[in-house]
Amino acid sequence: MGAYVLLAIDDDEVRARFAYQLATAGFDVDVAEAARPRQTVTRPDVIVAALSASRPTGGLSAEILANDPHLRGIPVVAVTDDTSDTTRDRARQEGCAAVCVNTCSGTALGAGIRALLHRESELDRSM
Repeated sequence: MGAYVLLAIDDDEVRARFAYQLATAGFDVDVAEAARPRQTVTRPDVIVAALSASRPTGGLSAEILANDPHLRGIPVVAVTDDTSDTTRDRARQEGCAAVCVNTCSGTALGAGIRALLHRESELDRSM
């Protein structure tokens, strides 16, 4: 069984592309939508979430993360339109563990998620 990834991405096309590519790369993928509350009991290993430096609320992901205490403490990969200093600063302020541009391939995103989870695992073992 692969790592469990929760996608919280507003853009339908980007969300569908990442869901398909991550699933074919061996990840278990769930999709969070603002219109339906999450019913999943399983805690995801990582959240891939849309983040907009230009929107005060940060987008759908910020709403989901703020309203679901079950998701606190899970590493978040921010998916953004750009990786400008402003965007990276916003991601850091929101506590994101990594930033990925929304045009990256699912293969690259998957490799980044695996590296992030490996790093988190190493940190847990050292404590």
